[in-house]
Amino acid sequence: MRKVLFLFFFIFISQLNAQSVYVEDRKIYVDGQEYRVNGICYARGEGNGENSGYSFNDDIPLLVDANINTIRTYAAITNAAELNAFANAGIKVIMMLNENSYTWYVNQFKDHPAILMWEFGNEFNYHPEWFGNNIQNWYNILEDRASTVKALDPDHPVSTGHGEVPNSQALNSCPSVDVWGMNIYRWLSPESAIDELAAMTDKAMYISEAGADSFNINSNSENQAQQAQATEIILNAIIDKSDICIGVTLFEFCDEWWKAGNPNQQDPGGFSNAIPYDNFANEEYWGIVTRDRVPKLSYYVVQEIYEATSLSIQEDSFDISIYPNPVSDGFLNIINPSNETLNISIYDINGRKVHSQQIVFDSIDISDLSAGFYSLVIKSEERTKAKKIVVK
Repeated sequence: MRKVLFLFFFIFISQLNAQSVYVEDRKIYVDGQEYRVNGICYARGEGNGENSGYSFNDDIPLLVDANINTIRTYAAITNAAELNAFANAGIKVIMMLNENSYTWYVNQFKDHPAILMWEFGNEFNYHPEWFGNNIQNWYNILEDRASTVKALDPDHPVSTGHGEVPNSQALNSCPSVDVWGMNIYRWLSPESAIDELAAMTDKAMYISEAGADSFNINSNSENQAQQAQATEIILNAIIDKSDICIGVTLFEFCDEWWKAGNPNQQDPGGFSNAIPYDNFANEEYWGIVTRDRVPKLSYYVVQEIYEATSLSIQEDSFDISIYPNPVSDGFLNIINPSNETLNISIYDINGRKVHSQQIVFDSIDISDLSAGFYSLVIKSEERTKAKKIVVK
């Protein structure tokens, strides 16, 4: 199993260096290196009377620990500090834009290193009533917005979150859409949708929603084991199509209590759909963590699968060993066979430098650091290595 190397951007965030993201031959690249979307649909449980009380500062450690490298939003993040924190944690954003007010946002944030793609619409094709009962009106809007954003920002692709596989009308109407996202709920078989779209177009694609909830309506009880099993099968089915699909944003990060009843309590309820294993979508039980941020069994499935499948950052043979990780006794050992002088920097989750020193071969004392996630950045004269470390 390949260990995931999360390259934290702490040392670059102060300059907010832009990155070039582009698609080619059904793949997506960040600064010339292939990128795989091991992602999650991200909302915090805020809407229609619900306010979970949690912020990105609470969520980022959970996302990092689950080896999630991408979040997909349902509204634009306007807080620059939040975007900085995601970039600091090595997490990129598929940023949903409002089709009626978006140019200001693109102009303001197009150079931010957190941005992976811009996206318009989430299952808008299911709602022709929003567009004068003519879905072609939506596709015309989508094409106009996509072409406008690409003119404003040629360094990031534009996607859409389409409900199911787009038909020829959608594909032919929107040539400026670079990546077709698909929300796919086909029991345990999202791969069939990937094959269908690949037969129709050579455009890049990703699964913008897929997954299962943790409530079984037949037993009228929560069943986290069933959700975990379904999550494993669905994710592996998508990953098996990595030659033609750039990844997935699993639905979703946390349970949201506002969707099916009293926003102050968790209620079963939803609608019939091809969701394992009861053919019913219980809207308030979709999270891989609870509304109170307690990991469910599916969280650990995501953690393991994303660890095994993430594309590692090339390290240019920078042969340095770091142990133990997690750090529990206050000392981190760094073995440096080359005997080069190393500059060590440690940054917290908010990008603040909390430790620095110069060593050749040594243990460093980090007993003054609080428990949490940190970025360890090791620099020699010519090379840099970055690694996530955990202090317990």
